[in-house]
Amino acid sequence: MMLENKYAVVYGAAGPIGAAVARAFAAEGATVCLAGRTAERLERVAGDIRAADGKAEIAVVDALDERSVDEHAAGLSRIDISFNLIGHRQFFGTPLIDMAHADVEEPVRNMLRTYYLTSRAAARRMIAQRSGVILTFGGYGDPMPNLGAFQVGFGAVEAMRRTLAAELGPHGIRVITLQSNGIPEANPDTYPEDFRREVAEQTAAQTMLKRAATLSDVGAAAVFAASDLARSITGTALNITAGAVVN
Repeated sequence: MMLENKYAVVYGAAGPIGAAVARAFAAEGATVCLAGRTAERLERVAGDIRAADGKAEIAVVDALDERSVDEHAAGLSRIDISFNLIGHRQFFGTPLIDMAHADVEEPVRNMLRTYYLTSRAAARRMIAQRSGVILTFGGYGDPMPNLGAFQVGFGAVEAMRRTLAAELGPHGIRVITLQSNGIPEANPDTYPEDFRREVAEQTAAQTMLKRAATLSDVGAAAVFAASDLARSITGTALNITAGAVVN
């Protein structure tokens, strides 16, 4: 197994992408700590993992709260993998210049805050171990109009990821982004069916492979990035956009 004897913390593990990654980590032998704000939702994912003979724990953690993140991380015996998949409220469909400053600032501030807090907490444990992997999700592709501050926030996170990789590399810690062009399969069922279908078709049309990445694809890429097979990969984005972004 690729992640045997590894301990992974997945923030936002109750969401569709977080749950897919947590299941993939557990299937490859990792003990997975499912971190989020709602214990009931986390327990459902943990139950699926245990039913498949995987190892899962849950922790109620607010990944935007410094004390909550730090206290949780300090109480763990070790952290080998940290992956933040926290979702954020966005304001799609409006040009930036037509938005209120507070609505532009909010996602950027929150994205930087949660990624910084969780990465810092993990890194402090990993430095003592002289090893570890910190993963972020989303990446930054070609600019597109009317996405609010969504891409601005991801761009800020990418700048932070580059700096963290440079600072943490000498301690044996790798920092990687899984670069996505969107995972239509993860869109909430609460969205109208016609809207979800339109988003899926548009996402697929933007790719070279004419299909969007799936939740299974994300899980497989996360396992690879976190494993020793990727031991020489850091400071970069692992492109899972199916060719929508060329780099």
